[in-house]
Amino acid sequence: MHISSSVIMMTGFNMKNVSLAVLVGLLLLLGMCEAQSNQDCCLSYTKKPIPRRVIIGFTEQLSSEVCDINAVIFHTKGGLRACANPTDPWVKKQLHLLSKKLNKLSQFHRF
Repeated sequence: MHISSSVIMMTGFNMKNVSLAVLVGLLLLLGMCEAQSNQDCCLSYTKKPIPRRVIIGFTEQLSSEVCDINAVIFHTKGGLRACANPTDPWVKKQLHLLSKKLNKLSQFHRF
């Protein structure tokens, strides 16, 4: 299986965020479909936006490859994955913000 991916990892995990991550994790389990099955594909989308402060990266799932739907899989500080609709405005905004952070990090680490 090949899933096109763009993973961005952010740092800054403290104990205050642990309880937030656990809470968000429980909400995600109730209102979303994690990437699942033997092919690790998203089958549906989360109904609730994921808070920016718990997102540490994402993976892109393309329907033109193995899986049936296009999806953005957000990776959270709690180790969960949330399947989101790439056409939703909140998803586009999160991707834009993650892209800006990646650009800042790459400029900081240039020689």
